[in-house]
Order: sequence, then structure tokens, then C-alpha cells
Amino acid sequence: MAYIKQISFGCFAVLALILVGVLTWPVNALSAEQNDAIVQNCSNIKQSLQQLQRADSRTRAYLGSAYETISTRFITPLNVRMVRNNLTSTDLFRIQNDFSSAQAIFRDSYVDYMRELENLIATDCTRAPEDFYNKLISARNKREELRSVTKQLADLANEQYQTVEELRNTL
Repeated sequence: MAYIKQISFGCFAVLALILVGVLTWPVNALSAEQNDAIVQNCSNIKQSLQQLQRADSRTRAYLGSAYETISTRFITPLNVRMVRNNLTSTDLFRIQNDFSSAQAIFRDSYVDYMRELENLIATDCTRAPEDFYNKLISARNKREELRSVTKQLADLANEQYQTVEELRNTL
């Protein structure tokens, strides 16, 4: 999983390096130099974006199945067994609800991010460099939202593990 994340973030890092010094954060008007740099590096930027898209698709498939496995093979069965044995743990039930909600957010965020990335890749950066840049900023923001929800899911999985360990020690 770490290798896949490295590839995904590595591709994004390549894109960022291509654009470092070329673009600045303000979204408004680009300077003539920035416009020229985008136009001149357009094919390299697009190639990096396509590599990023492929890597992110693989990462999404891996993470999506991992989250589904955590939910269906670990969290839910444990809570069902707890109910059957008349044991209650509000923390475990809260984690299950939070995890399910975060999974739904992950799926929606990924779809939003991929739409934004596809829209960015479809933009002709030689004819509309400023539009391309604005879409790049938007895709970065969507990717950050996606990263945030993956961190939330990792934190919830860790919290589940810690809670189960505490429960195991008390039984």
C-alpha cells in the first residue's frame, strides 16, 4: 500500500516540479512568462497528469477494497458478536458509523476528484493556459479533500484497533 501511495504521490510530485517556478498560487491572471511556460511544457504536463490518473485509479481500487474489507470482515462482525453476547461498546458502534460515513465520503470525493482531473486533462493548455491553471488548482483542492478523507479512514481503523485491544484486555 505504501508503494502505491508513493507512486501516486510521486507522479503528483513530478507534476508539481514541472510547475514549480512556472506558476504562482494566485488564481487570477498569469504573467506572460507563466503562460509561455505552460504552453511550452503542455505535453509534458499532460503526460504527467495521465500517469497520475492511472496511478490514482490503482490506488483507489486498492484503498476501496481495503476499506470494504475492514468494514465487512472486521468492524461489522465484531459489533454483531458483541450484541449477541450482550456486550456493549458505544465506541465500537460509533467507529462503525463514522467509518461507514467516511467510506461514502471517500467514494464521492474520489468521483469528484477524477472528474476534475479528467476535465483538466481535456483542457487544451496550449490554447487556454490560464483556464488550464485554474482547473489545476481546482483538481489540487479536490485531491486534498480526498487525502483528508483517507487520513480520516486510517485514523478510524487505528482507533478501532486500539479500542479492540482495550476491550480484549478487559475481558
